[in-house]
Order: sequence, then C-alpha cells, then structure tokens
Amino acid sequence: MPEEGHLYLRDPIYIGGRYGRRQRRASPLRTLVNLAFVACAVGVNYIVFFHDKTEPLVPTIDKAPPSSSAPETDSTRPEVAPDARPAGAPEPTAPPDATTIVRGFEGKIQSGDTVSHAVEGHGIDPANISPMLAAMQPVFDFKKSKAGHRYSGEIDAKGRILRFTYSTGPMEEYTVRLENDEYVAAKKEVAVDVRAAEVGCAIGSSLFASLTRCGEGPDLAQRVSDLFAFDVDFFQEIRPGDIVKIVVEKEFVDGRFSKYGRILAASYEGKFGAHAAFFYNNQQGRGGYYGADGRALEKEFLKTPLKYTRISSGFTHHRFHPTLHTWKKHLAIDYAAPVNTPVQAVASGRVSFVGKQSASGNLVVIEHAGGHSSYYAHLNKFGDVKEGDAVTQRSVIGYVGQTGRATGPHLHFAIKKGDKWLNPLEITSLASNPLEDGEKTEFLTAVQPLIDQLSAMRVQGLAERQG
Repeated sequence: MPEEGHLYLRDPIYIGGRYGRRQRRASPLRTLVNLAFVACAVGVNYIVFFHDKTEPLVPTIDKAPPSSSAPETDSTRPEVAPDARPAGAPEPTAPPDATTIVRGFEGKIQSGDTVSHAVEGHGIDPANISPMLAAMQPVFDFKKSKAGHRYSGEIDAKGRILRFTYSTGPMEEYTVRLENDEYVAAKKEVAVDVRAAEVGCAIGSSLFASLTRCGEGPDLAQRVSDLFAFDVDFFQEIRPGDIVKIVVEKEFVDGRFSKYGRILAASYEGKFGAHAAFFYNNQQGRGGYYGADGRALEKEFLKTPLKYTRISSGFTHHRFHPTLHTWKKHLAIDYAAPVNTPVQAVASGRVSFVGKQSASGNLVVIEHAGGHSSYYAHLNKFGDVKEGDAVTQRSVIGYVGQTGRATGPHLHFAIKKGDKWLNPLEITSLASNPLEDGEKTEFLTAVQPLIDQLSAMRVQGLAERQG
C-alpha cells in the first residue's frame, strides 16, 4: 500500500502541449542518405571479399642445377608453364620494325617557304630530311619550288622518311624511296591523253569574254591573241560578230582536262580583215606559225606593246601639248591604260637605258637589229631589266604609270631608226622565220586538211553559251 500523501504511478505520464516531447518526423533526404550509405558498405564488402581481380603472385621457380637425373618436384609449389599468362591477357607486342610505316604526312608549299622547312614542320628531324632532298636533287631542282606545290610522305619508327612525293602539277610528280638504306629518286611518268578539239566562237565584247562564253579558258584566249599579235589588235580592232576558229590540242590526265597543248590551226574573220595561222615544222626542224600562203606570222615587231584602252595621242608633227600649252611634235603613240598594266618589248634586243629622264619619267630604251630602237616612257615601275640585258620579244620590261610630264596614266611608245622617228603603226616588219625556197609546196600539202577543217567548223553564236 502506498503511503498516505504520496502518489505513485506505474507508467510515466507525458504531458502534451508546449512543454511536451515533440515526435520526430521522418526526413526524405535523411532516408536517401542512409540508403546510399548502406549501398556503399555492401558494395565495398562485395569487392573486397568476392570480386578481387588481383592476379595471384607467381612464385619464383629456382633453376635446378644440371644433373643427369630428373629434378625433384616440390609438391608445395604449383607448376607454372614457361609462357603462362593470366586468362584473357593480351599477346605481347614486339617493338615496331624500323621499316614499318608509323605515320604519313602531307602539305602544300606556302609563299616564302622552302621544302625543307615545310617538311620539318611535321615534326621530322632535319637530319632525316637532308639526305632525302639530296637524293632527289638530280631529278628535281628544289630552287624551282613554288607556292602551291604539293608533297606527301611516310616515316618509320626511327623518324626516317621512307617515301616522299613532290608534285608541281597534275603532270609532273617526283618520288624518292628508301631502298636498302639508300634513297632512290625518279620522275613519275604520267599518262597524258592528247586530243585535238575544235572551237568555233562568235566574238562579242572581247576575245577573252567570248571564248569563256564558248566554254574555254582565258589561257586559250591569251595564246590566240599572241598568235595574231603581229597582224590583229584584239584590244581595238575587233567588233561584235567577228569569228574566231581554233583547232587546239587538249591534254587530259585521268580523264580530266589538264591544259592546252599546241594550237594546230586558227583563223580570224572580222571587219579589219581575215587572218589564218597553221603550225608547221620547217625543213630546219623549227616549229612555227604560217599563213595559208606560207608567209611566216612571227615578225620583227609586235603591233602593240601592251593591252590598252585607247590611243590618247597619235603620231603627228603638230599637236597642242596638254601641259605646255603650245604646239609641238608628238613623234610617238600614247596608249592610255590602267596603272601597272604590263608593257612588253616589241622585239628582241638589248637594253641600253633604264632610269629617269626628265619629261619622260621612268624610261626604258631597247636597241634592236637593223638600227631600230624602241622607247617606253612614263612607266610606274620597271620590270626585271637593267642596262646591258638581252631581252626577247614579249619580255615584260615595265608597267604603265604617270611619271614625268604626264597628265594621266599611259605609255608613251616610240620607235626610231638611226636619227629618224617612225610611226609605230606604219612599220612594215620582216618575217623572222620564213620558209626555204621550194618548201612552200610541201607546206601547202601538209596544212590543207587543217584548212578544210576550219572551213567546215561550226561556230557558236553570240546568244549561245557553253560551260
């Protein structure tokens, strides 16, 4: 019995409300953390006790001393085969053979670069480059390397170049290979398919634009212009509707057009006359171009020394000078043209003067055979010529400018024979490669098929476009 005045409770009494004990609510985050901890613990135990991939150590086998009897077997040591490897282990690899191709490289020569420097840029030791280039020198002179040339090669484990190929174009490729520790170089023979093609085209605004319209390249237009440069001024004397016909060799490599070959025959028919040219090897074995009558096209003087826009002043003994404002002689032809238009030598000769000369500005004078000399004044800059140099016809000797006493960019061009100034437009040039006596009949027989071919050729009109 409890004592009087005391109250004894069998079970504790919790008083709710402000001072009571708050029930803890379950937190989702805490639950996830607990689960992650349990999972990690289970994973670690599994790896340690059930999934240990560590290979067992192979005990060392002492080499038994030589004996006539078989060695005793140690039953306490496991037998291990000499080439035993863990199951699934990769086959051992031998070091690479010195002549095995490790990697290739390729590139293109940049402006101002050398072949050696370009190849070195692929991480190749210069000591491995020099012998390769030296072996290749007899088949290709690397001093002729230009920007745009391509190369490729392969190296071995020692860094040596096993193969190197240098290409200057689709038809010129040079290769050097390492054979028995020596480099062997050779020029690769490229199969070229040469086809004679016909081009008949009506001329519109210019020869260049017209041949482009007819599916040909600008190189062909330049060659046709050069071919008739002694007789036709394609910059001033052509008119819409004039006709040009060409039989030209085209070279193909791997079925693709590579470049133009020889022009076998060509004709021009226009307002200022008709002209024809045929390629022919004369009795001296020299190839050249001749008209249908056997007359050689190549002459002593070109008709014009440049591509110009107009003749700004002609040959006259009475001209009002634009800067001196007085009447003076103008014994030359002024060709208006944009600054830096190339100026060509009208004939072969020797340069007698290069420099500035008062009113003429930058001036080049060339002495020619027969007592002739040609003058090129007001140049903006000179070509690669100096006094005493021998130049050939069509050599670039300078560029159009406005130096000296000039009111605009143009070329002041004059020709002199002895002490007399000649009108450049009226000079009668002599043929420089005439046929021998008695050779004309053979020539006419040889070119007659080409004459017939040009006559029957179809001409693409001004409204037609190809290519």
